[in-house]
Amino acid sequence: MRTIGIITNPTSGSGRGARRGAEAKAALAAGGHHLIDLSRGSWAASYEAAMAHRDALDALVVVGGDGMAHLGLQVCAEHPLALGIVAAGSGDDIAAAVGLPRHDIAASVARIEDGLRGSTVTLDVGKVDGEAIEEPCRPRYFGAVLSAGLDAAVASYARAISFPRGPLKYKVATLHELPRFRPYGVRITADGREWTQTCTLVAVANARVFGGGLVISPGSHVSDGRLELVTADAMGKRDIARLFAKLKDGSHVTDPLVTIRQVDSVSIVPDASGAPLPPAFADGELVGATPIHVSTVPGAVTVLGGRAQ
Repeated sequence: MRTIGIITNPTSGSGRGARRGAEAKAALAAGGHHLIDLSRGSWAASYEAAMAHRDALDALVVVGGDGMAHLGLQVCAEHPLALGIVAAGSGDDIAAAVGLPRHDIAASVARIEDGLRGSTVTLDVGKVDGEAIEEPCRPRYFGAVLSAGLDAAVASYARAISFPRGPLKYKVATLHELPRFRPYGVRITADGREWTQTCTLVAVANARVFGGGLVISPGSHVSDGRLELVTADAMGKRDIARLFAKLKDGSHVTDPLVTIRQVDSVSIVPDASGAPLPPAFADGELVGATPIHVSTVPGAVTVLGGRAQ
């Protein structure tokens, strides 16, 4: 009998998280596992509970969207504890990046059972250090994308609204943020090379997509050992609207104002040449104010039942 910690989020999936969490717990218990419910009503409290039990668990299972998967990464990154993901949110970009089912409790639990029998995949993560990183976990790990420009401002507003869901939520958030946008000033150091620019987007991608399927970095792969730095130079509001529309299929990569660089590490520091940077977000969760340093940690998390993509 294996001991499995489980964390559920009743608010994920537009309120359907409570039912899905109960279904996942019932399915795992039916498999003969000893379950420890580590849900504590808040992201931070659940994280603390999971960390307190981490060394006594055979696996950690999270039920919900990218916020819950992001929580699981904090507990399991650079640690032997394996992570199971029951993807039941409005985005589920991390689950998609490792080939897991979405919105199918039975299939998700079956994959976790496969993983406990040895069918796993390793996931690279981005590792974020900085003095202003939000508690309770420093450093912070992410599985999909870290945003630090207009993409972060959009993520902040999208996180605050419950409707609509998926990529449409980011379209609404973009329209909300555009009228107040001024190009940001940033100093970037990537793999030892430093430069200053005014920009629209600043993102560090571990996976191809963010925001429920928006293709920010088509060439990214979660097991290639590298990160991609995505920047877009200062743009007018019409150009920004077109840029965000192109994120639906990744065609923004042909825009001459967009640059994608493969990197091992990158530092993002505010610069007086433009507007102040918004707080950074990763996997849709608040990380904290810049300056921050991001590095890649290859193979940092073992994901139960994942598939190479």
